[in-house]
Amino acid sequence: MRPWMLQAPDHALTASDLAAFAAAWAARDLYQLPEGVPRWLFLQWLTEQGYLLHGSQQPGITRFEPRTPFDRSPDDFSKRTGVFAASDGLWAMMYALRDRTKVQRILNMALRLETDVGWSPTQYFLSLASRESGGSDPRELLAPGVIYVLPANGFKQMPPYDWPGLGRVLEPHWVGSQAVEPLWSVPVTPADFPLSVRLHDAARVDALAQADPWGFPWLRH
Repeated sequence: MRPWMLQAPDHALTASDLAAFAAAWAARDLYQLPEGVPRWLFLQWLTEQGYLLHGSQQPGITRFEPRTPFDRSPDDFSKRTGVFAASDGLWAMMYALRDRTKVQRILNMALRLETDVGWSPTQYFLSLASRESGGSDPRELLAPGVIYVLPANGFKQMPPYDWPGLGRVLEPHWVGSQAVEPLWSVPVTPADFPLSVRLHDAARVDALAQADPWGFPWLRH
């Protein structure tokens, strides 16, 4: 693992917590979620039930249409035309919480690394580039958003691939070729996101990425 890679905080769920998750999902009622349990754990639980997640700043979406993303990743999968989703709650939250009025560019990651004993826990990274100069608190670039819960039917996961310098990796990255209607929407706030957030200069990272496409995350230190 690299020093800049983050992992989800440890948090033990009780049988009561899991029962409350199931009841909240069945009733589509967030008030049934257990008090004091981080919301990202409920989102992770939803992915374990086979659902996918899509994070957005836009509330009230009733149908997702396939689109071609603007993506600078070196892989072809991320450039497909389709509906994109994640089988990871924290990764979906990164897209839901970025304030598009303030964020010029997002640099993020969620992946597992192949080890001698199988796949590692998911490793995360999130850095934001501000549209305005100044400011030193990246969390000021976050805002409340929405996680849409999608059925997995018709979606395909990005296959494992070799990342130069890291080895074999697996992303919770999925794409569907057809339009899809969300099953539910779950509001999230910056306070729900448990990981640290970095700041970066978009022009600097763009130049470094062009010179070394696999040099993510192009840190100064």
